[in-house]
Order: sequence, then structure tokens, then C-alpha cells
Amino acid sequence: MEKLKQVKNIIIHHSHNPGHSIESIRNLHVNKNKWEDIGYHWFIGNGKNTKDGKLYKGRSEKFQGAHVYGHNKNSIGICLIGNFDKEPATKKQIKKLIKLLKKKIKKHKLSSKDIFGHCEFNHVKKTCPGKFLDIEEIRELISQK
Repeated sequence: MEKLKQVKNIIIHHSHNPGHSIESIRNLHVNKNKWEDIGYHWFIGNGKNTKDGKLYKGRSEKFQGAHVYGHNKNSIGICLIGNFDKEPATKKQIKKLIKLLKKKIKKHKLSSKDIFGHCEFNHVKKTCPGKFLDIEEIRELISQK
């Protein structure tokens, strides 16, 4: 695996399947996609096959993720478990996401403008992280003291 370069972006995703577990995503990424490891650096559970609002570690931040084609060498990928085209994230997921984002932007000297939804990249045709997860609202929450 290639080392993660200087972090310039944090990219938010949803798993698209509310019943996913970290193990099922790792299995999909490693065994089906033939990647070296799970693609995302962090996961936030939804209360189904993961604990609601619990933070789970994915791929080490020492290494590039596999979550947005062409943008992995300078980004951290955070995946919330759920399908936010069908329902909103839980309150606990959003609370944990905000806490994690604040920690990461401080660590990497970023701002709320450096946080993106997967769908905000030109070549992406997916709705990820879903129509019920408002990235602009997340940016606003991060900016609040």
C-alpha cells in the first residue's frame, strides 16, 4: 500500500447498505474488489449490525484509502453506515461525525471547506453520501465553536 501524502481533504461517504458491518465491507473490498485492505479510514455505526454512533477504525491513516478515484493520495475517507438516499443518518452518527471531523481538521490544519461529500467530485455519478446527508450543513456545524 502506498503511504498517505499530506492530507488536504476529508471525504464523507455512506455504505449504501444499512445492514453492512465493517467485516462485510472489508470482505467486499478485499475479496471481491481485490484491494489490499478496506477502502475507508473510518466508519460510524448506525445501530443495525454496528453500534449506533460508534467509531470504527478501517484502513490505517498511514496509507492511502480507496474511496474516491483520483483523490485517495491526499484524503481521509469516512463512511457512515446506512443508505442516506432512503433515510437520514442517526443523531448519534452525526454527533460522532462532527466530533471526528473537528479532530481531523485540527490535526491536519484544514478547514470546513476541505470537507467533501463523495458526490461533489466531477467524475462521480453516485449520490453518495446520499440526499439526506447535507454536506453544507455538516460544514456549517464544523465551523461553529
